[in-house]
Amino acid sequence: MPPRVLLGVLCWAALAGTPALAATPTTVGSASFSAAGDKTEIRIPLSGTAPAYSAFKAADPERLVIDFPASAIAEGASVQAGGLVTRGEFATLNDGSEVVRLTLYLSGPFTHELRGDGTDLIVSLSPGAAEDPLASALGNGRLSGPAAPIDGPALTTLDFAYDEQVSRVVLSLQSVEPAVSQPSSRMVAVDLPGARMPASLSREIDSSHFLSPVAGVKARPTRAGTRVEITLRESAEYQIKRDGELYTIEFANTAEMVKTHVDRVQKGAEAAPSSPRDNETQGLGNASGGEILIGPTGHTDDPQTTFGSGSGADDPNSLAFAEESPGSGSTKYRGRRMSIDLQDADIHTVFRFIADTAELNIVASDDVKGNVTVRLKDVPWDQALAAILQSKGLSAQRFGNIIRVAPIETIKSEQQAALEAQDAKKKLEPLQIFVAPLDYANAEEVEAQLKPLLTERGSIQVDVRSNQLIIKDVQSSIAMLRELLKRVDQKNRSVSIEARFVEANSSHVHQLGIQWGSGVDASGATGYQTGAFFPNSVGVSGGLTHSGAAQFYSPGNDSLLVDLGTTAPASGALAFSLGSIPGLIDLDARLSALESEGWGKIVSSPRVNVMDNSTAVVTQGAAIPFETVSNGGTQVQLVDAALKFEITPHITTDGNVSMDVKIKNNRPDFTQAVQGRPAIAKKELETKVLVADGDTAVLGGVYATEEAWQQERVPGLGSIPLLGYLFKNSASTSKQNEMLVFITPRIITLE
Repeated sequence: MPPRVLLGVLCWAALAGTPALAATPTTVGSASFSAAGDKTEIRIPLSGTAPAYSAFKAADPERLVIDFPASAIAEGASVQAGGLVTRGEFATLNDGSEVVRLTLYLSGPFTHELRGDGTDLIVSLSPGAAEDPLASALGNGRLSGPAAPIDGPALTTLDFAYDEQVSRVVLSLQSVEPAVSQPSSRMVAVDLPGARMPASLSREIDSSHFLSPVAGVKARPTRAGTRVEITLRESAEYQIKRDGELYTIEFANTAEMVKTHVDRVQKGAEAAPSSPRDNETQGLGNASGGEILIGPTGHTDDPQTTFGSGSGADDPNSLAFAEESPGSGSTKYRGRRMSIDLQDADIHTVFRFIADTAELNIVASDDVKGNVTVRLKDVPWDQALAAILQSKGLSAQRFGNIIRVAPIETIKSEQQAALEAQDAKKKLEPLQIFVAPLDYANAEEVEAQLKPLLTERGSIQVDVRSNQLIIKDVQSSIAMLRELLKRVDQKNRSVSIEARFVEANSSHVHQLGIQWGSGVDASGATGYQTGAFFPNSVGVSGGLTHSGAAQFYSPGNDSLLVDLGTTAPASGALAFSLGSIPGLIDLDARLSALESEGWGKIVSSPRVNVMDNSTAVVTQGAAIPFETVSNGGTQVQLVDAALKFEITPHITTDGNVSMDVKIKNNRPDFTQAVQGRPAIAKKELETKVLVADGDTAVLGGVYATEEAWQQERVPGLGSIPLLGYLFKNSASTSKQNEMLVFITPRIITLE
């Protein structure tokens, strides 16, 4: 049976009914057209059993190409022009089997549709749709955006486009009006109030490898919505253009940048030229400490843009299909989708169909031969090619728009030979000396990082006096190390950190007590003797003094029956005395009461500026001497009772601050002194926290409540209802203590 192929926008024109057992070749007849309005239809008569065809579009000029495998051109067949078709031509390709190719040249952009009408093929052509302004702004590049629709105000596209004259930051906004400002000469900010940002745009676009005023672009969520920050190499003017929800911020490339760009293109230098290292450009080559991919010649790329662009190891365009299983899930295929149904077809014919879909050229070596039978439906062309190569033990290499196919062993042996030749060339390449002065990094520390990157013949020395590195190696290694040093030797950004250590306490004390005493003196002094020989006189009084000491009765002494006054000095008291005229009976009483309230607040607010990834320590307080006695004599040891603030910040690439925090707030407590030496009240906190720039975080806190109630009474008598209050006192205490630690980091922007 002849091969049946469906790829790209393939439309089958299979004959109705059960396929015949014997197939006859397809014959392609003259193409005629008919026009209705702006739509053009072309009818192509086909004869034979199971005719098959495939089509793809091409540009410059606009054309539609239709291939008919295992076919022949009918005698006298021609193409009739009209409507959108300016001319057409037939051609015959011989790729193991005869392939008829019909090329239709059109007057402009178009859309097409193929359908079968019996054994004939009908091609419907319509003028192309209006140009997408967003794609136009990006130069028809790949657009970023969310994987699913977003409700409400949102940022839906964030891209960077570059040409020789202009650099563009492209934003697509949904139901939000931007507020563009320039907070510094090196930054343009676009605030989107209330707008959401999809996770797919939570990335940084590093444009440092372009000759552009824009060093980088990133979007980040804020408390008010979303902010897009455009980092500039230097102060630059910009223009804002709007087309519906599309906003384009254009920065004109300077004349020097344009000239450098032209020189690079014309000279085709192998190693990327570098810009002078000065305070204006230092640290901006890698917009905000983002990822950088440095090639062996010193050329730099953004790994995010390199992945999937034809130069990454995981990119299907590298075509290392036979070395890595396509089913492993580690390869991401992005080619145009196609369907293919082949039965015992020549492999060269298959390569032709794939080349037409991919719009690439495929060259197969002489030892690539054989037939394949495969059925794939709606798969990327690169995945289809990978599967076919894998099944036949083949591999592929890509050179621009040419794919070369050969057996795996052939390509591996060539690669091995190339590596051996490259190694031999390096061993013969003369060594060069490169002196690298460092402004911010320590040369001895950088030396340890660079040594593993040298070749076998390379060496590195440190000039401590001038903080320089002296590198001796081949040119390609020096180019790579030079670019690496530009990223390592950069200004460290700084962070201003403010901490607040807040302590609050309150107390409430309530006490109520009573003291009373009485005396009875039935004696001659009062004129109330008993008249008996014994006892002739009777005297009764309290057995306690005001100080609480016990005493025996003696006339005239002040004594208490109940001494249950307040334990602390009373804040109020009421005393009264009752007695008879002759002094037979006396009653003295005193009610005392105490109620106190208090509160206090202590705020310690250490502040410090510290460089990224460095440690800062702030200490305030006293060192208290303590004596220790041992066999060696008396020694004095100092114990810190101070506020100590120790912090190590790290600025993340998304603008947050990660901090290792240690806070100690130790104070002397003289209420618990031992031999005149106070105890140390310790309050310490140690944690690691991530905080957004300018936000305040609560690191931790302790809330303590203390309540106490106490009663003293005379046994038995104190339990009598109502009357018992004369024989008891009570005291209640309530205390609250709260401690909170706050911290606020602010990233310092260097102009």
